Amino acid sequence: MPRILAISALAGAFVLLLAGPALAHGEYDHRDIAIATGFLTEPAYVGQPNAVELEISKAGKPVTDVGQGDLKVGVSFAGQSTALTLEPNFEVGEWGTPGDYIASFIPTEPGKYTFTVAGTVAGEQIKYSMTSGPATFSEVQDPAPAMFPPVDAPSNAELSTKLDAASARTDTSISSAQSTADTARTVAIVAVIVALMAIVLAIVGWRRGGRPATV
Repeated sequence: MPRILAISALAGAFVLLLAGPALAHGEYDHRDIAIATGFLTEPAYVGQPNAVELEISKAGKPVTDVGQGDLKVGVSFAGQSTALTLEPNFEVGEWGTPGDYIASFIPTEPGKYTFTVAGTVAGEQIKYSMTSGPATFSEVQDPAPAMFPPVDAPSNAELSTKLDAASARTDTSISSAQSTADTARTVAIVAVIVALMAIVLAIVGWRRGGRPATV
């Protein structure tokens, strides 16, 4: 019995090991083309270099001839998007896993990211998008909980909030300074006008006072 339990445990561990990579990547299938899509490094952390990873195969065999420009890869987050350059992450017979391609970038906010892929693979038209989720790839996480020793520093989101607040205070200060300057300018103009009027009145009074009396 113990032997059976041990064998079952090993089998379960083996199944989990095989299932691990699939959980970290979503699968796109088009006819006999399969593209495993996800982050190169998971968990994906804010501020850490990462990449969109595409593991491309056709009829179960790695596709190694995807040229630059054959596939366009984009990343979008919260209404913002950018285009990336896809490059092979291998050299056939030298290093890496054939069929593995990456498009590098650094995620700057935690949350769900969407990858878009469009172009041709082995003569087949490919177009799809995939978003972070339980059935695809992980969301980007704040690195603070994973840091050791812990760093007593604000997160990116907290820094962004503080920068926004500081920017708002600066805008208010600038607006207040401009308002004060406008008021001072107006007062100065009024003072000049009053002074000119006083001078004119003084000249008029002097001329009237200096006229000879008529008989």
